[in-house]
Amino acid sequence: MKKKTGNIFLLIILLLTLATAGLAQAGPGQYTEEAPLGSWNFLGPETAVILGAGFCQIARVGSSNAVFANPALLSLLPANSFSLTPSFNQTQLFRYWLVNTGVVTTSGNLTFRNWQVDHVGLSHRTGRWTLGLGAALSENYGRPGLEYRYVYNQQVYNQLQIWQTGHLASYGLSLARQLNRHLSLGVSLVYERGRIERSLDEFWFQEEIQMIDYRYQKITGFRMLAGLSYSLNDRLFFGLSLTPPYTRRVKGESYLKYISALTEIETTGQASDRVRRPLILGLGSRLVISRSLEAYLEAVFFNWRKYSFTYFGEEQARDFRNTIRVGTGLEYRTNLLFLGRTWSTAYFLGLAVDQQPIAEHKSTYVFLTFGSGIGNEIFRLSFSTAIGLESGSGQKLKRQKIALTLDIHPGPRKNQAGIR
Repeated sequence: MKKKTGNIFLLIILLLTLATAGLAQAGPGQYTEEAPLGSWNFLGPETAVILGAGFCQIARVGSSNAVFANPALLSLLPANSFSLTPSFNQTQLFRYWLVNTGVVTTSGNLTFRNWQVDHVGLSHRTGRWTLGLGAALSENYGRPGLEYRYVYNQQVYNQLQIWQTGHLASYGLSLARQLNRHLSLGVSLVYERGRIERSLDEFWFQEEIQMIDYRYQKITGFRMLAGLSYSLNDRLFFGLSLTPPYTRRVKGESYLKYISALTEIETTGQASDRVRRPLILGLGSRLVISRSLEAYLEAVFFNWRKYSFTYFGEEQARDFRNTIRVGTGLEYRTNLLFLGRTWSTAYFLGLAVDQQPIAEHKSTYVFLTFGSGIGNEIFRLSFSTAIGLESGSGQKLKRQKIALTLDIHPGPRKNQAGIR
């Protein structure tokens, strides 16, 4: 009899699990199971200079973050460079997993806040060859944790707790070569490693029943990146970035536990899944208007229609559209003499339009970006912020990012003709 009762309980658990999994995919908006916070569209880590100038990074000679965006730019950096970028992020969400998809409702948008180190990297040039190394936090899978209670006559009958954490880190190795004074080429090999953890804990106090549904996914993958930098003359520069399609491997583990006064049941599972990532093609330009003023324009294409995703052995429906992220920015510089050194102050202003791939909602962020920086030939400290307002989801989501970047260029500055 006990075995029969256990089987009945197990059947109930499976039905509950299937029901919640189905509800989690019932129109979650842009925040599906594997969706990164903020935006699906990632080209490279956003240093403060890039963030302030409308996300433009394909044609701008900035720092060793070029390992992930356009490795050809490494040839145009000082002979030795080091870069570090921490950031603070605020991202609003409305629909995700069980939240506002039919189980738990909120009165408004929820906000996820976090500090993180976006990027650390270095480069070294010998002759016409430049080697670059970098590490970046490319995606964050965190969600606002939520606790729901059903209370009647000042007595708690049911309690539901959900949470999700995770991130994806990228580690890049680049080699770039300056072919002549006009043309540079570069290639990067990037290793990706990350995880997603999510948990659902539910309690029925009157019946003394508890259910725990925990899932863990380990993500790994390799991708290639090629870049080109070309100067038409001393005033106009172009950059090209290409990332071919590639596949991420996902190892999943699930743990389900049912506890009551009569029985305790545990079930575990494993899965080997695949995530097909899209081709990324970007084109950028830099125009030197005067000795003090430069302008940037950039467009990045993401072939999201070719994206596919399996979750614990099941192909998930993803009605995605191709997207284009467009950015434009200005940089104005002034010089001053202090302590026997020439210091340069920079001011950034930019605008970016970032389409999201979910075809049903056609969500798009519009960003206003601005910032400033100060430095000399040895180091530079920059600070910028980007404020994004979303349309298309019906919830008017907001996103803000603040970045601080330290760039250090020790040693002699070789081959710096036309480069700050």
